[in-house]
Amino acid sequence: MSYLTEFEHELQKKLLSSETAEAIVRWTSEKLLESYRNGIKAGRNGETVKRDGKSRRRGFVPKA
Repeated sequence: MSYLTEFEHELQKKLLSSETAEAIVRWTSEKLLESYRNGIKAGRNGETVKRDGKSRRRGFVPKA
């Protein structure tokens, strides 16, 4: 499972739970910061970030 897919599943669980909006916002901020730091660390190690080119946006049609 990709990072974003896993994140979406966790977020959906939190939204359907009885957690407060403040707790969900805090959790989301921590996950984003963790992802950002991992990206910075990967860049420092000289690793190339590879994507398969698929858009995560619903209904997005790539320009020709």
